[in-house]
Amino acid sequence: MREFDNITAIKLVYMTLVRSKLESASLVWNPHEVTYALKLEKVQKAFLSFLYKIRFGYYPFLYPTKFLLGMLSLEVRRNYFLIIMSCKTLRGKSDCPEIVGQVVRLSVPRLLTHQLRPLQHPLLAVPEARTVADANSPLVLALTLPNSLLMSAPECDLFATR
Repeated sequence: MREFDNITAIKLVYMTLVRSKLESASLVWNPHEVTYALKLEKVQKAFLSFLYKIRFGYYPFLYPTKFLLGMLSLEVRRNYFLIIMSCKTLRGKSDCPEIVGQVVRLSVPRLLTHQLRPLQHPLLAVPEARTVADANSPLVLALTLPNSLLMSAPECDLFATR
C-alpha cells in the first residue's frame, strides 16, 4: 500500500484485510488481560501512523489520537458488538436458546417500606463469578456492559428497534 495515495482506498484495504481478522470472533474472545488488548491495538496504531505519514509526509512523534479518522479503538468496537448482541438477544432476535436463557434474566427491584421509588438496580441479572476468567467471560460482559450503559445514560432504551 506504499504506492497508494488515496486515503479512502488505504482505509478500505485495512478494514477488509486486517481489521476483519482482528475482530473475528470478538464476541467470544474479548481479552481482559491488558497485554493481549495492547497487542491488538498495536496493529491499529501502526496503521494509523502509516496513514498519518501518507497524509502529512512524516511519521507522528506520538500516537495520533486526534487523527483517528472516525476509527474507534478495537476495545470500544468489541464492547459495542457485545452490547448489540445482548440487545438483539433481549429483543428475541437470537436463534440460540442457550444464550437467550442466560442473557434474558431481568432483575426485579425491591421497594423499601419507607421509599416510594425502587432502589437503583441493574436491569440485567449478572451471575456471580468465582474466578477472574469467569468474571470477564463474554456472557458476563454481555450483561454488565448494557447495565453500565443504562446507569450512565438512563434515557437509553435497550428494547427500542432503532
